Amino acid sequence: MLRLFGAGLAALILTGCFSSQEELIGYWGADRPIETGLWAHWPTHPDGTEWDYETWRGEVDLERRRYVSDDENFPHDGTRFRSLGEDVYIVQWARQDGVGYGVAWLYEDGSVLSYHQPDCADLPDEARVETGVSPDGEGFCRIEDLDQLEAVMRAYLDALGGEIRVDGVYRRVG
Repeated sequence: MLRLFGAGLAALILTGCFSSQEELIGYWGADRPIETGLWAHWPTHPDGTEWDYETWRGEVDLERRRYVSDDENFPHDGTRFRSLGEDVYIVQWARQDGVGYGVAWLYEDGSVLSYHQPDCADLPDEARVETGVSPDGEGFCRIEDLDQLEAVMRAYLDALGGEIRVDGVYRRVG
């Protein structure tokens, strides 16, 4: 399922996201909220409406608590999830220059997942000070450890409330 975020990867790379040099969600800290099987992805327009066609479809498997796919164009190979409570998750994926983090929500008994790529610039100054992060020269907020990652994501979600853009949706289709 983590690979299901593949089509959204380009959007994630273009924003000033939260990142680290090393993985902060390890094997023992990773949750497995997504069932393996056939999944499809629909990106969303800036106004929040889904595209009228899917941009990726493939089999998703779980290996060492990482979601993987042998199907082409699934760039989030090796993605891991970490629960923030209820059906909200931090998503971790490998980037060329380290590790990136996003947020995902599960719906319909785990058969629908929507995701958002947080932008460090959207985190209010007060929350940055409270969580100890600030944008670097490239606009990324570097995260040092798992506790800080969880605090930053909670502060981000609290600050934006219901105004969080959905960047894409994955649905289990088989």
